[in-house]
Amino acid sequence: MLGIEIIGDGSLGDRFDLFIGTLGYETRSSHLARHDLINAKRKIALAFPEEDYAAYLSNRDFLNSTHFEILPKDSGTLPQLLATAIENHPADAERDFSILVDISSMSRPMLADIVFELSKVERALSVTVTFVYLPAEFVKENAEHAPVAVTEPVTSDYAGWTATPERPITALVGLGYEHDLALGTIEYLEPTNVWVFVPRGEDRRYDDAVNQANRNLKEMLRDERVMNYQVDAPARVHAILENLVFGLLQSSRPVLVPFGPKIFCLCCLLIARTYEPEITVWRVSGETFAKPGDRKASGKIVTLQTRFARHPPITQ
Repeated sequence: MLGIEIIGDGSLGDRFDLFIGTLGYETRSSHLARHDLINAKRKIALAFPEEDYAAYLSNRDFLNSTHFEILPKDSGTLPQLLATAIENHPADAERDFSILVDISSMSRPMLADIVFELSKVERALSVTVTFVYLPAEFVKENAEHAPVAVTEPVTSDYAGWTATPERPITALVGLGYEHDLALGTIEYLEPTNVWVFVPRGEDRRYDDAVNQANRNLKEMLRDERVMNYQVDAPARVHAILENLVFGLLQSSRPVLVPFGPKIFCLCCLLIARTYEPEITVWRVSGETFAKPGDRKASGKIVTLQTRFARHPPITQ
C-alpha cells in the first residue's frame, strides 16, 4: 500500500515550490493566475494542442506574460521535471517539498497521469500536494442521449489487477449530468452490486440536472446505495469512499467510475493508487459532434491537501 495521506481540506495561503495547471480553452484554466492566487516559486502549465477556440489564445498570451513555463501535455517531460525538482529540494529542509495542482480544466487521463507520477517518484522526503478545484458556473447541458464512445480504464496504469478474478464486480459510480451515461456504463460492466455518489452543493440547478439525468438509474437502486456528498468537503468524501472500498476489497473487485466533478475523480485516483493494483478506475464518455463549451469559474474554491509519504503513514 502506497503512503498517500489526506491531511485536510487545504488552503491556497501557503507558499509552494511548484504549481502545475493547464493551458486550455476553458476560461477557468487561467482563473487562479488572473486573480493572483498562485504563490509559487515555479509555475507550469500543461498545454492542450493549440486551437483558436474559446479562451485558448487569451489564456496562452496571459500565461506567457506572467512567466509560466508552458509544456505540451503529451511531451513526456513531466515525470523527469517532478523528479528533478523534488530531488533538488534540500534534504535538511524544515518542510516538505510542496506542490499546488489546479485540476479544474484537466482531462481525467491528465489528472490520472499526475497522481500516478506523484505516487511513484523516488524521493528522500515526503511531498505535500494541495489539489485545487474551481467549480464552473452552471451551464445547461444537452439532454439528448449520447451513445457511449469510450469505455476503458482512465489510463493503463489504472487498469487494475487482482489475484481473485472469481470475485464479483462492485461498481462505485459518481454521477454527473451526462444523460443516462452512468446507467449505460453499469449495463456494460454488469456488476453484482452498485453504489452511486451524488454531488451536492455546487449549484442547485446543477443538483437538479444531475437528478434529472440519472433518474432511471436512481429508481433501480435501494436508498442505502445512493450516497450524497458535498463537493466542497473533499477530505470527507475521500474518507467515506475509502472506507467503503476497503470493506468491499474483502469480498469483491471494486471498479470506480468517476462521472461528475473532478474532485470526486481525484479521490478515486488517490484511493486506487493507495490500494494498487486492486482497484480499477474507469473512463467513459459519450459520442458528441459538438465542441465542448467554455467553462468559467463560479468563484468557489475547493482544496484538498495530501502528503505523498516516503513510507506509508502509521495508523495509531
